[in-house]
Amino acid sequence: MEMDPKEKKLQGHRLRMTGLSFLNWGVPSLALGLYAWIGAAPWSLALAFCVAGIGTTALFALTIALGWNLRLKDKGLLLPQLVVACAIELIFLAIAPKFWVVFLISIFGAYNFAVIRFDPRQFKTAWLVFGAATALSLYIGRDEFGYPGTSGAEIVILWLFFFLAMQRLTSIGAQFSHLRSQLSEKNRLLSESLERIQELAIHDDLTGAYNRRYFMQLLSVENDRAIRTGQEFCVAILDLDHFKLINDRFGHLVGDAVLREFSKTVQSTMRTTDRFARYGGEEFVLLFTATTGAEVAGVAVERIRLAVEQRDWSLIAPGLSVTFSGGIACSRPKESIEELLGRADQGLYHAKRTGRNRFFIA
Repeated sequence: MEMDPKEKKLQGHRLRMTGLSFLNWGVPSLALGLYAWIGAAPWSLALAFCVAGIGTTALFALTIALGWNLRLKDKGLLLPQLVVACAIELIFLAIAPKFWVVFLISIFGAYNFAVIRFDPRQFKTAWLVFGAATALSLYIGRDEFGYPGTSGAEIVILWLFFFLAMQRLTSIGAQFSHLRSQLSEKNRLLSESLERIQELAIHDDLTGAYNRRYFMQLLSVENDRAIRTGQEFCVAILDLDHFKLINDRFGHLVGDAVLREFSKTVQSTMRTTDRFARYGGEEFVLLFTATTGAEVAGVAVERIRLAVEQRDWSLIAPGLSVTFSGGIACSRPKESIEELLGRADQGLYHAKRTGRNRFFIA
């Protein structure tokens, strides 16, 4: 069965992460090999440690390379590798306590990989378990407990081991710093995407005005505020005059352009405190917020009406002219939103029946 590209990419990452263990085993193995070379440790110790560490890591790498790990819950084999690595270190700590510094620091290096997976509770548990296991290993080898040596060569080897171990820890830190940077960047892009989705969710695609669903939410909030404070607000329904004739005469592309330009004209003319939305088709709505009376709303709609009427629509299509009719209604105590919009709609139809290009306050 062929592996999907995403899983194949993950497998490559898991294999690379397992490959890092070879380097983690290489540093203490090199230190023990150097101690054996100067006669401070038996070659059998260095060889056995290297084979145990490199051998088990090779088995984990083979398991991932062959895809056997995909049958397991922990596909990255992080926990098994950590347990095996620490078990080997602890066994050798009990066998050769003279080189305790090598084995303990190696455990610390391996333990750092747990930050990839462990949660705080698991970290605490692992800390206690490894602490107890380390104490047991040191107790078992207490009769041979000592130091690698104090000669110049032994001190140089100890320094080299510390130096390389610090490099591995620095490398791990650098990797996680890189991961944090990537995560921060992804979070930033996600936030921008969510903001964009939010914008699309509340705006009309064609005109850029608020859509009807979001306008009704705004209207509901304003109505609740009016009930709570007693301050009135007004709504206006605007309908483009003879819009069907515009579509029939000039085509739907011109009709779409008219809707866009009408929306731009209204938004550039209305007050910043007002809310404008496309109600449906060629119908638009305006919400005049707190303390707006019918007279103020009428002045605002008249300003918009003149701006639309005086605009040079021939830039879109020669011979084109656009006007709108409107109805205004202001909130009343104990009146529902539906009743308020119904009165505004009645005002709109009255404006259309009496000649269009005008508005009526219901």
